[in-house]
Amino acid sequence: MNLYNRRVKFQEGKQRELIIKASGKYGSIKNLSNELRIPYSTLKKYAQEEFLIPENLFKSLLLILKIKDDELDFNYLDRFWSCSASGKKGMVAFRKKYAHKIPEWSRKAIKKLSVSNSKKINIPEVNEKLAEFIGVYLGDGTMTKYLLRISGDYRYDLHYFYYLNNLIKDLFGISGSIKKNKIHNTVYLTVYSKNMCTFLCNHFNLEYGNKIRNKSSIPKIIMDNLELRKACLRGLVDTDGSISRRGRGGSQFCVQFYSHNPILLNQVYEIGKSLGIFSYSTGNEVGTNKWENVIKYFKIVGSSNNKHIIRFYLRYYENKTIYLKEIPYYSSQNLYKNTELPFKVAL
Repeated sequence: MNLYNRRVKFQEGKQRELIIKASGKYGSIKNLSNELRIPYSTLKKYAQEEFLIPENLFKSLLLILKIKDDELDFNYLDRFWSCSASGKKGMVAFRKKYAHKIPEWSRKAIKKLSVSNSKKINIPEVNEKLAEFIGVYLGDGTMTKYLLRISGDYRYDLHYFYYLNNLIKDLFGISGSIKKNKIHNTVYLTVYSKNMCTFLCNHFNLEYGNKIRNKSSIPKIIMDNLELRKACLRGLVDTDGSISRRGRGGSQFCVQFYSHNPILLNQVYEIGKSLGIFSYSTGNEVGTNKWENVIKYFKIVGSSNNKHIIRFYLRYYENKTIYLKEIPYYSSQNLYKNTELPFKVAL
């Protein structure tokens, strides 16, 4: 492991192109600099190719754009690339003279750096809250060794993201940051914690990177417990599912879950079917169009996402079906702001 970032060298214009593409996700380079927590002036100079970007920034841009480094044409430069010839010779001489001590110095420095940059976390019990959070991650999350990010739609999910941030604080004793991009109608909840990511990876086999390519699935400890399965299903549907009207004039109402991960999709269908809720599995979607099954879902699984709760509540109590675009109006009403979560209909 290097203590200093290597620099990344592209063909002329390609570094600027990469940063501009990433800034498009947040509306501007300034918004991107806020997300990456680096000075705007510095990022602007990188975009103008006045300096070569460091490796850690390069990795963050790849994560934002959801691309792999082997899709780009670039070279890593030695960490002493900018030194003068005499400076390099001096470093070579230094490393030769203290060759027997450098490995130990490096280990101590890395350990100190790791400890100072690692947030201490609470280790949660395996309970329904943790199972719901894992469902949320499997539904709409991304994880690296150092951060976990959940994405959603700013117009409809903001209230839900505040709930998720509190859930993470209850579980791990740390808080994330919620960033909104109104231009692209996106909202991100990002938790920077190597310890939390390591815990999820080691204890629940949730691997870093692309969940589909890694064939991520619901952990066995959750699949083996009925209450944990229900909580995990709630997290999955609240993020990558929908509870909405269907058919002419909203004559039907449905609970659906979508995924391009066949392993996860089959697990979700298995849970829903075992609960007597899901009635179909087709393509990348599982769920039910039966109103009595939707009611059953809200009796035994429930929802923590305001947009799902509102649509079900109005249909169940007022026989009214609304479009997604109407959610913000109802979200502003105190009735829904004070709803105890997760929301369930009394058995």
